[in-house]
Amino acid sequence: MEQFLRRLTRLEAAILDVLSRTRAETVRQVMEKAGLPYESLSQDVAKAIGLQQARRTAGGQG
Repeated sequence: MEQFLRRLTRLEAAILDVLSRTRAETVRQVMEKAGLPYESLSQDVAKAIGLQQARRTAGGQG
């Protein structure tokens, strides 16, 4: 678990770093294409790239 958290932290740092060189929309599109859900990122990183939280339907699947 510790290794996973280190890698996640490095991923988020890399995302924030690349934001200084490209548009947030481009980064968001890459994340969506890779299948990285909103829940996989911290709220501040998801917000910085404009990634939207999936909406839940009445049945709990969304």
